[in-house]
Amino acid sequence: MSDKIREFIEVPQQFIRDGNQFLTRCTKPSEKEFIQICRAVGVGFAVMGFIGYFVKLIHIPMQVSVAS
Repeated sequence: MSDKIREFIEVPQQFIRDGNQFLTRCTKPSEKEFIQICRAVGVGFAVMGFIGYFVKLIHIPMQVSVAS
């Protein structure tokens, strides 16, 4: 029974240790890095938007011809 209690207590402690280690290794990005990340995300949104738009353009005529 003692082993189960010890394991039950050890899991959250290990999680907290890992979380603290992660936070101490994290650094705030510089302004240049931040702008580069924003551009990359923006380009990704634009590309996915255009892909979705063209897929929708292809499927609308197909649905109309099937319904006829």
